[in-house]
Amino acid sequence: MKHPAKNSLKFLRRLVAAGAAVTAVIGLTATASAQSTISDIQSEGVLRVGMADSVPMQYKDVASGEWRGYNVDLGNQLAEILGVKLEIVDATWATLIPGLIAGRWDIALVDMFATPKRAATVMFTDPYFQTRMVVMGNTRRKLESWDDLNRDGNTIVVLAGTADEQVARDNFPNATVNPMVAEGLAAPILEVAAGRARAIVSSEINMRLYIAQNPAAPLEIVEPSRGIAAQGYAYAIRPGDIHLLNFLNTWIRSNRATGIHERTKTKWLDNFPG
Repeated sequence: MKHPAKNSLKFLRRLVAAGAAVTAVIGLTATASAQSTISDIQSEGVLRVGMADSVPMQYKDVASGEWRGYNVDLGNQLAEILGVKLEIVDATWATLIPGLIAGRWDIALVDMFATPKRAATVMFTDPYFQTRMVVMGNTRRKLESWDDLNRDGNTIVVLAGTADEQVARDNFPNATVNPMVAEGLAAPILEVAAGRARAIVSSEINMRLYIAQNPAAPLEIVEPSRGIAAQGYAYAIRPGDIHLLNFLNTWIRSNRATGIHERTKTKWLDNFPG
């Protein structure tokens, strides 16, 4: 007669061994899946990136119809490292993440704020650029402070599909937040300039650049010393692309260490050519 305890021990050992084998198979499968994006990019010879208008980080030149900007330069550098061609696919801010998940592009290569809500859907790289959000109002309907804006009857316009909407709702709960579907920030900014909205909440880079390029526009930063801390700009990729994520983070760190980030920043932000 076999001893029950010994039988139980043998069964447990078999169970542990079987579990280890399954874990190993899953691990190999996950590794292959994670590496497949870079392999596919190199096999096809094309790196597809989704871009939505946001001067000066990435935008379509009116005269030529070509994409230009900070992330266009870096996208070309990234494609060169991979030994492939860069293909920019036109997107809007509202379609950037859905298009990424659907496989229309490999990376959302834009100035996107990494937020917890977005991170539930996509994976983010480490931040490649730090900025903050500010409030811009109309000088003809002057806002002395953020408290003046946070009142019933005031409308804050934001670009639909960006993190600006939730930030505006969180910081100005008494105002009405109006998300606007448009190709870029120019349309919601014009709503403020025309007096149809009281203010806009968005990236300080974009707001200050617009004012500098349009000095006659009745626009100003409200309480310039104040800002809303953000998670930083990051690139988005599909969930599970661990190899691609590690590659992009290594690339971001390398660009900082070698001065490429600073030179690109100087070209497009400090000495904007447009």
